[in-house]
Amino acid sequence: MNSLILVILVPLFSAMILALLRGLPRLEKAFCVASCLGLTAFVFWLLVHVDAHGIQATALSGYSAPFGIAFVADRLACIMLCLSMSVGSVVVIYTCFTVTEQQQNLFFYPLFQIILAGVNWAFITGDLFNLFVAYEVMLIGSYGLMLVGAGKEQVRQSLKYIAINVVGGSFFVIGLGYLYATVGSLNMADIAQRTAGMTGQRAHMVTAMSMVLLFVFALKAATFPLIYWLPDSYPVVPAGVSGYFAGLLTKVGVYSLLRVFVMVFRQEGHEFAGQVLLVLSGLTMLLGVMGAMCQWDIRKILSWHIISQVGYMVMGIGLASQPAIAAIAVAGTIFYVVHHIVVKSSLFLVGGIAERVTGTQELKKMGGALDLAPGVAGLFLVASFSLAGMPPFSGFVSKFVVIKAGMQGGNYVVVAIAVITGFLTLYSMAKIWSYAFWGPKCRPAPAGRYRGMAAPTSLLILFTIGLGLFAQPCLRLATDAANDVIDPTNYIQAVLGPDKPRGPRDIKFDEELESGQLGDRHASAATIAPDKEALP
Repeated sequence: MNSLILVILVPLFSAMILALLRGLPRLEKAFCVASCLGLTAFVFWLLVHVDAHGIQATALSGYSAPFGIAFVADRLACIMLCLSMSVGSVVVIYTCFTVTEQQQNLFFYPLFQIILAGVNWAFITGDLFNLFVAYEVMLIGSYGLMLVGAGKEQVRQSLKYIAINVVGGSFFVIGLGYLYATVGSLNMADIAQRTAGMTGQRAHMVTAMSMVLLFVFALKAATFPLIYWLPDSYPVVPAGVSGYFAGLLTKVGVYSLLRVFVMVFRQEGHEFAGQVLLVLSGLTMLLGVMGAMCQWDIRKILSWHIISQVGYMVMGIGLASQPAIAAIAVAGTIFYVVHHIVVKSSLFLVGGIAERVTGTQELKKMGGALDLAPGVAGLFLVASFSLAGMPPFSGFVSKFVVIKAGMQGGNYVVVAIAVITGFLTLYSMAKIWSYAFWGPKCRPAPAGRYRGMAAPTSLLILFTIGLGLFAQPCLRLATDAANDVIDPTNYIQAVLGPDKPRGPRDIKFDEELESGQLGDRHASAATIAPDKEALP
């Protein structure tokens, strides 16, 4: 299905056209909105098609996988693409009312399209080196947007963000090098097939090497202890774009953890990574919410809550290492990712409106937003209740599923931390409400126009309400996506085909297996030696 590449090509070509439209602000905005809405319609069609007809895959450059560059659309990838483009479209409409002429002249919209291309690329790729390339494309756009119209503080935080990601990228390449030397492939489906049943020394080598990739993805997801770059970096992003950063960028890391540590690595001893992730999830939840409680800037509070909520998602990935509860844990994680992307993005957009109304981000100076903009107060109330996990909103359903998986697996400590984090989240949301909305008026009238910003934000709020009201079909889709990840048989067949090309090393491996030379007759016939493989 060659049309899969459209999710990357459309944003890239849109970025080129938008750069040529510089100096025509209205036309530039209209084209950017049209491009995002059109691609949003396509990815939703793709989700329906994949759900009905199965996993779709294509390989570029005229080479079949695992030698060609593979792009794969399963249910999980399609769900993430729908979230990326839906939130992206809302943010683009929102920024039409917030972007300044200076920011637009500094290629604001082309840079945003580059971010969309990188994020979509990360979700659709079936190759780990291609995932690294997607990360770099996404980061190039994010670097540019963080520095658009930058002041001194913005430049300082942007340089810290760049330095952290340069370190992460270096470790990513190192990890991929060790993986290729050990397994002989970087294609996700091929690795999943080769590591299934892998035992002995080589299995331990893969497990040890996987810790390098865990470091990289945990850094991107802002998992403990790699969290301190986020709370100061996201608040300096231009208003509106912070909603996309908050919703999607850390979730690329979560998606990578889910895809790689549940589907790809299946060797003996891979459960160790799950135990590490469980420990990190509890610390991430607790430290993130405690950091939020100490802040008095609305964007910094919401940024710290990104960290605490990532802990719930990582908790589900860690629980997936226990086969008895893997399905419910992964389904809960996927549902939680959907919920959090929508809710967190909407909260940042609401925070931008509150800042526009009151003229400041500092809670103690905001005040009176309930009287100045009662509709915006209602939007914040719904989103904050959902974030804290109050019924009947989507946050309650997602937390319930993940906590239920933890209880069934006997992980009572991390479950207790998850429950405590939920109550502390409600406390910090109540602090924002008390100071920003219920506090005494800071001014007699709104500091700026905000109604155009409220309309697209309302769409995300309506989505999270619908996600809670229609949780059953959404959980059904999440469960089907989870089953595709836990049992990658269909994924492998879609990418490699029913008749995977076989080289001399595969034949030699089968001969050694039959003769008992490998010492483990239960090893998968798909596992091969790490030597260079000759093409058939």
